[in-house]
Amino acid sequence: MPSRSQVCAWIAGFGLVVPSLVAAQDRTEREIVELIVREGPHATAIRAETEVVRREQLARLAYPNPGVTYSREGAGFTEFLQAEQSLPLFGVRRALSSAGEAATAAAEADRDVRIWLLRADASTAVARLLAGQERLELAEAHIGDVERLLEILRTREREGEGSRFDRLRAEQELRDTRQMLTSAAVAVVEARATLSGMLPREVSVTRIAGALDPKPLPVSADTLPARATSTRAELRALGQTAQRASFEAEAARKAKLPSPTLFGGLKRADDVSGRDSGGVFGVSVSLPLFDAGGRDAARWEAERARVEAARASIELRIRSEIAGAVEALSMRQAALSQEPEEAGRELAEIAAVAYREGEVGILELLDAMRTASRAKLRNIDMRLDARLAQIALERAVGDILWP
Repeated sequence: MPSRSQVCAWIAGFGLVVPSLVAAQDRTEREIVELIVREGPHATAIRAETEVVRREQLARLAYPNPGVTYSREGAGFTEFLQAEQSLPLFGVRRALSSAGEAATAAAEADRDVRIWLLRADASTAVARLLAGQERLELAEAHIGDVERLLEILRTREREGEGSRFDRLRAEQELRDTRQMLTSAAVAVVEARATLSGMLPREVSVTRIAGALDPKPLPVSADTLPARATSTRAELRALGQTAQRASFEAEAARKAKLPSPTLFGGLKRADDVSGRDSGGVFGVSVSLPLFDAGGRDAARWEAERARVEAARASIELRIRSEIAGAVEALSMRQAALSQEPEEAGRELAEIAAVAYREGEVGILELLDAMRTASRAKLRNIDMRLDARLAQIALERAVGDILWP
């Protein structure tokens, strides 16, 4: 009977195993992608940058700190203790506040751009892992078929009904197929490593549930350019950046207007009757003689013109990207629809029957099996290409088209 310490050790071990099994459970494509864009380390870093911009803009709105000055003159005792405070007038803080809001909105739009690109990269990584899983399963199934055939050939050779050539040729086919299995397994490991780099640290995925199943475009292709114009975060970011440039130009002009600095304090000095004390008050005003803010304002106006030109360029590029992505997707789906899924399997079955009846040799049988395997592999590659074309179209539109 196990001791109490052994039972406790088993319970503790079970408690360690269960979380790891849960963390490494199979997940669907959508679950993995959402997890990456919601909790992934790259997504967390992207969102943190937006908070940095927001804090920077809030820091610009702080009032200037007051200053304290003490001075003492020795030739005839005189000392001053005074404080001073500059007063930003003429709506400078209001213009800076508006510029900060626009800058924060632009940073949030840029965050959405990068998160969307991350989503597309995650979808691509998931699709490649799904295809790798199917290639690996295909290689394992092909190895099983060749091993079963090889076992029959060895039995026939021992019984004197088969040739040594048939067995050797089947063994060579088995070695080639095992090499294909190794390549497929390596591809799965590499795809899983790429995906793991996007996931949270405590989450691991051993297998993705489901299969590649590209579906037709659910909306009309003619509506996609208008949809992209309203959804692409790059355009929203450029619009906010243009607004910020206008507010920054306004703030640059107002910051150079005469801004008063008030100062006041105490003064003590010697006079004829002794040492006397009194108050000090004054106003200091900067005069915009050499710098009226025109240079900074002109720089921000130039930035606004650059942003507007970039926006027009991006709008044109988006239309071209969508047109190219739609055409590529149509070609991929048309090629996939013309690919018969059962042609390879039927060829292998016919060759197996013909081999048993002595109508074809081992070379023809293995060639038929290999052709059937290549047909399935080609189908996997075509479905992967169609799925990648879907991801490229969603990236160009800036919205999810296949929910």
